Amino acid sequence: MIQDQIYAELLTLGITKRYCGCVQTCLAIELAIEDEERLQSVTEQIYEAVAKRCSAKAANVERNIRTACQRAWRVNRKHLSDLAGYPLYAPPAASDFISIIAAHLQRSRKTLSV
Repeated sequence: MIQDQIYAELLTLGITKRYCGCVQTCLAIELAIEDEERLQSVTEQIYEAVAKRCSAKAANVERNIRTACQRAWRVNRKHLSDLAGYPLYAPPAASDFISIIAAHLQRSRKTLSV
């Protein structure tokens, strides 16, 4: 199940379920995997959709994902750069973080299915 893979990846980055942003980050990544076009309009198509599911505001969702991203940067910066496939010199934006994890999981799924 894709959610299990997302949670496992987030855990390697130090993002546990004790962070309220963990569930929101997982949902955001899941939406990005379902339809990559959503990454073109992250606020409307991802943050607002997650906010609706979690009974929150889109701005709070973005902040919580940004906090999760900052945690990943502090805990496992090298792994985050490895997932991105290019060197990261600063923490990525929340939308980039979603994109990095989603792209990594999509690549992994394609590798497994070949």
